[in-house]
Amino acid sequence: MGTEYLGVTETNEIPSSRERRSVEMARNKPPFECYVRLPGWRLHIAHLEVARDRELGNVMDVAIGGAQTTLLRRFPDRRLEVDPEVKLLRDQLLRLGVDPQQTPPCSELLLASFLTTDKIPRGSLAWEFLAILTAKTAAPWTVLDREALKPPLVYRHGKPGEELQSLAGATNCEALPVLADQEGVKASPWTHTGPSDLRDVKDAVFACFLPEDLFRVVQPRSHLGRIVWLTWAYRFVFERSYSF
Repeated sequence: MGTEYLGVTETNEIPSSRERRSVEMARNKPPFECYVRLPGWRLHIAHLEVARDRELGNVMDVAIGGAQTTLLRRFPDRRLEVDPEVKLLRDQLLRLGVDPQQTPPCSELLLASFLTTDKIPRGSLAWEFLAILTAKTAAPWTVLDREALKPPLVYRHGKPGEELQSLAGATNCEALPVLADQEGVKASPWTHTGPSDLRDVKDAVFACFLPEDLFRVVQPRSHLGRIVWLTWAYRFVFERSYSF
C-alpha cells in the first residue's frame, strides 16, 4: 500500500529509513543565520536544491493536478473569506496591525487568481512548488534564489523608502513585515509573483510567513515535506522555523 499525497497514491521509490534519517539530519543543519524581529510572527525557512540526478517524468503533472483538486474542494463556491484558516489568518493580521482588506496577503491574491480560472498555471519548478504550497496551505509563501542572498536574513518592519516589485507593481514596504538580507528587502507576505516571472531556481529558499498562533494549524513543514517526498524534485539542504 502506498502513501497518499495530494490525492495521489505514491508507490514507487519509497525512501529507505537510512535515506529518511540523512534527509532529516540535513533539514536541521542551518547553513546561514536568520532572525525574527517581529513579535507574534513565525518564519519557516527551507533551503532546497534541485535533485539533478532524477528524471521528473510526469510527477509535477500529478502534483499540480492533486493541488488543483484540493483547492476546488476547499473553495467550492470560490469564496476565500468563508474558509476557517483564511478567516483566522485575517484575524491574526489585524491583531498584528495589518488590515488584510486594504492589503491582502500574497496567499489570497494567488488563490483568487487560481480560482478565477479553476487551474494552477504551469511554470518553472520553483513556481510550481510555490503554487502547490499556497494551494495546500492558504498561507503566504515566497521563494528566493539562494545564490542571490547575502545572509543573515532578518524578518522585520520595512523602512521608509523600501519597496518590492510584484504583479501589482511597486509595493511600498514601509511598516509592513519584510524579509531582508544585507542588501535590503527581498520578500514580504504582501508581494507575489507569477509563473512567467519566477525563473527555474536551482538552489531555492522557500519561506512561509505566519502569525505564531496559526503556525500549528497550518503546519507548513508537514506540507512541504509531503510535496518533496512525492516528487523528489528537490532535496533538503536544511529546514527550520524561527520565532521572535
